[in-house]
Amino acid sequence: MFHRSTIRSLFVAVLGSILIPATARAAHPCPADLDCSGSVNIDDLTAVILGWGSCNPSPCAGDTNGDNQVNIDDLTSVILSWGQCTFQYQADFPNAEAEQIGLEFLGSTGPLLLPQSTYDRIVRDLSLIRAAYPDLADQTHTPAWAPNQLIVSVTQSLSHENYQCLKTYYQVTDESLLFSFGGTDYYVITFAGHVNVVRLASIFAEAPEISSADPNSLVGGENFWVPSLLISGSWRWSIDDGFFDCFDGCDCHKQYVIDIDTPGNVTLVDYQQFGQPWCDFGGGK
Repeated sequence: MFHRSTIRSLFVAVLGSILIPATARAAHPCPADLDCSGSVNIDDLTAVILGWGSCNPSPCAGDTNGDNQVNIDDLTSVILSWGQCTFQYQADFPNAEAEQIGLEFLGSTGPLLLPQSTYDRIVRDLSLIRAAYPDLADQTHTPAWAPNQLIVSVTQSLSHENYQCLKTYYQVTDESLLFSFGGTDYYVITFAGHVNVVRLASIFAEAPEISSADPNSLVGGENFWVPSLLISGSWRWSIDDGFFDCFDGCDCHKQYVIDIDTPGNVTLVDYQQFGQPWCDFGGGK
C-alpha cells in the first residue's frame, strides 16, 4: 500500500509544473481545503472527482480557483496542497513588551507575523533608551490591543461558510458571544498564537457575512512606546510616560522623542512635560 506522501509525489512527478495559480475564493485562505477541515485530504480529492465539469450555477464543491470549472487545475491544486492547511504561528518571543510593540508597528498593510529582525531591533533600542534615560527603566509599554483576539460582527441571515473557514485556517481556540443586535451576532474570537491583528481584521472583514472585524482594544493604559522608521536605518521613538488617573489617558505626561541610528547612537530630539496642576514631574528626564 502506498503512503499518502508517496501518492502525492507520484502525482507531482506526472503533472510537473502544470499548476495554474489559483484565485482564492472570498475568505478561503486555503482554496484546496474544500470542506474547510484544516487539512487537504481524500475528502477534498473526492469532491473534485465528483464535481468534475462545468459549474452551473457556481460555486460548486470541487472548484478550488473560482473559474466555474472543476478540472485538472483543481485536481493539481488539491494534490500539491496535500496535508495540514492552517496558519502557522511563530513561537512567542521572550520579550513580550518588544513583541507587542513590534506587532503594533506592522500596521494594517504589514505582515501577519513579526519578523525576527524587527523584534531584535526593538529589543536593542529599548535597552539603549532605558540605559540613556533611567527614569524610563520601569515604564513599560501599554498594549493597544490583545495580540490574539478579534471582535467580529457576523450577519445572522447570511451563510457563515467563509467565517467558518477563516476560523479553521487561523486556528480559533475560543469564540465568545458578546451580544446580538439587529440581526447581527458580535463575538470575541481567540487565536492559537500572537499575530498582527490589525492586518488579520482586514482579512476577516473581506468575508461577506462579516460586517466588521476589529482588534480587541484595551481601555486606559499608562505608557506608550511608538517607533517609526526614518531614512538611513534610523528609528524615531515617541514615548509617552504618563502617570496619575491613567484609566482616562493620564493627567500627567513626560513625552520623549528619541532617534536611534543603526550603530546605536541615541539622540534626544524633543522632551516635554505637561498635565494638570497637581502633576509632580520630579525635576528631571
